Amino acid sequence: MSSCTVAALAADASLRLRVLVDVGNHDRLLRGVHVSDLGHPAQYAFPGELLLTNGLWLTTTQPRDWVQEAQAAGVVAIGYGVGEMGTVTPPAVIEACREASLPLVEVPADLPFSAIGECVMERNRASDATVRLQLMRLRRLLEELARGEGYGAVVELLRRETRLPVWLVGPGGHSLTDDAPPDGEAARAAARAARRGDLPCAVAPALSAFGVADALSSTAVIVGSPLAEISDDARLVIEQASAYLVLEDARRREHESVRSELVEELLTRVWDGELGMRSLGARLKALDLAPDQPITTVMSSNSTRDVEYAAMACRSHCLGAGHRGARVLLIASDDEDIVDEIADLIRDGGADPVLGSGRSPGGADGLRRALAEAMSAHQLALARPEGERVVRRLEVGTHRQLLDFLEPHVLRAFRDTLLGPVERWDEEHNSQLVDTLAAFLANDGHWRRTAAELHIHHNTLHYRLQRVARLTGRPIDSVTSRVDLALALAIPRASVSPQ
Repeated sequence: MSSCTVAALAADASLRLRVLVDVGNHDRLLRGVHVSDLGHPAQYAFPGELLLTNGLWLTTTQPRDWVQEAQAAGVVAIGYGVGEMGTVTPPAVIEACREASLPLVEVPADLPFSAIGECVMERNRASDATVRLQLMRLRRLLEELARGEGYGAVVELLRRETRLPVWLVGPGGHSLTDDAPPDGEAARAAARAARRGDLPCAVAPALSAFGVADALSSTAVIVGSPLAEISDDARLVIEQASAYLVLEDARRREHESVRSELVEELLTRVWDGELGMRSLGARLKALDLAPDQPITTVMSSNSTRDVEYAAMACRSHCLGAGHRGARVLLIASDDEDIVDEIADLIRDGGADPVLGSGRSPGGADGLRRALAEAMSAHQLALARPEGERVVRRLEVGTHRQLLDFLEPHVLRAFRDTLLGPVERWDEEHNSQLVDTLAAFLANDGHWRRTAAELHIHHNTLHYRLQRVARLTGRPIDSVTSRVDLALALAIPRASVSPQ
């Protein structure tokens, strides 16, 4: 239906357009005009359009990358408006268009882009029948999507309406249906683009990705066709369906939010030593975790969004929640590589991963120990330089081995500073604060078990440890404090005596 071309616009004396790059294809039909100064021009440009820009993107994007992305989107030509970024079109833009064989015209500073759009519209008058057909298709599309039959139904709808191969992928590029995309790397690239809000885009020579530029969206539609070859009708259907997928993503996040609350309560009660084996087993089963199977625990101070994305993309069953000012993931796996996978998924969003991990052999005590390991490892990760802040499980033996590398006078000063006030209190009051502290740490901070082992009342144990906290200035419920106290106790008393 279009009758407008780049050549026709260039010949219109009223527009005063100057052709800067003529590659001999000015007779290609123009379906419309799009104005963009975004760093990613393909995000809203349609195939067959004249792309008008003032070049504001030049401060963040290389001309070659910008022009190639516009060409991949099917743009027929580029119109550069002088005035905003200079009185002439930058040579780098001209060279990029020449390399891409993409026509380039210069728009005078006093000519509004809207005048060009009106000229193209005037030359391209679509029939009422075409508009009516599009409205009927849109109505049918919305009616089918409103049934809410999940991701599989959306894929079938898109394939039927567009007559193109279509796949849906979520975080990490994992397929949301039984039919996976043919290219795993392209699927991962589509997931990254969805996360950044850079859709639509080309993810492979014959694969394109679509989605909604929404901060909460995590789903991408992969289409088996180059971006420039997807018709307007097919693109309309894809983009309407993509908007519906935001609702599906919201339903999934709501489900994960409920589970996160349950995990947070579980972590709190495990850390406080309030769960026995039977109670823990029931709670783990409710979360689809096997009580007798290993669980890798990962603590992170990365953003909630980054950690939740990694949890959704993880190849193993993974649950997350907040705990003591950070995010904790419980992963149903003992694979050594699982921590690297979480780190890579966080890097996909452009962040430097800050992770500490531990591993539970099973049971309440094992999970509690794994959580303590992850917290200690996370504290160490925070102290490391950027790029090296992924610390795997730390065992008690490792801490003790580190002591062998320190000078005796350093060890003496450390123990005397930390435990000296407690030892002096024991001597003056004939108490057992040091022994009580050692038993408490040996039992992984389990209050009831420690009290039973020492044959004292639960309140007496609390009183003694509160006294230790006051004498040392270290809160007994702090991971950092417990590590320091355990290290001080691990230093042999012989090392404390003057030489």
